[in-house]
Amino acid sequence: MKNILQNAIATCLYEIRSSFTIQRTSVSLVLALFPPTMLGLLILGARFSRAGVSNSILQGFTPLLTITLTGLVCLLSLILWATPNVSAELEGKSWVFIASRPGGRISIFLGKYLAAISVSFTICIIAISLCTFLINSQLPTGDAVKFWISLSGLFFLACLAYGGIFSLLGVLFIKRAMTFSVGFVIGADLIMGSVPGVLMNKFSIRYHLQEISLVWLGWFLPSNSETGYRAIFGEGYSVTAHILIIFGVTLVTLCIGAWAIVNREYITAYEA
Repeated sequence: MKNILQNAIATCLYEIRSSFTIQRTSVSLVLALFPPTMLGLLILGARFSRAGVSNSILQGFTPLLTITLTGLVCLLSLILWATPNVSAELEGKSWVFIASRPGGRISIFLGKYLAAISVSFTICIIAISLCTFLINSQLPTGDAVKFWISLSGLFFLACLAYGGIFSLLGVLFIKRAMTFSVGFVIGADLIMGSVPGVLMNKFSIRYHLQEISLVWLGWFLPSNSETGYRAIFGEGYSVTAHILIIFGVTLVTLCIGAWAIVNREYITAYEA
């Protein structure tokens, strides 16, 4: 077990070092700068609009926009990094060497998972920091530190859970892992997570993250009342319960992924 963890950390460090290419760095910078750029354009447009949008309206809308945009780049970065965990090795013709080493499969699975959540969380931190600075400089509320800490914790949990799910999909669906990951987000989080009912929507990761954010940040959703929201999502659990569920989902997906990557046989030579 100790050797597996050491090899996983070594794989993670290697993946991070190898990511410092022009292409990957450019993609990461674009993802990190997208939320603050869109937020800045919104604030700038509101300042110069003829309608004269008030600061109170902007202050109520900017948290939702920050979470939405940062969540989008978080998911995109995880899909780009976590899903090719097996396909990249097969295409690089290094899978035979990895599979022949003791614990090699689990090490590569866990190592690439750690690399994916590390890079994605770094992208989220940069986006959150720039958005927080922008909001505090244009719409000062005095809660910048709390806002930054809350969002950082929220997206750390998001990276853990979605990283585990996308890594599992990368093991199960080699060639179409990205497609299945996008389908999972649309089906499980956007559609199933919005279905009215007490049970159905609670199976989505979005629900648990959403409930945590409402406690840590306060009410920031467009509706002025929680009545309609609770009619769809029901009463929430405690923050501790939501966090434990997220950790549980992460652990379960990683265990299933580790079992699958050890027991599956992959074709190392196939037609493109």
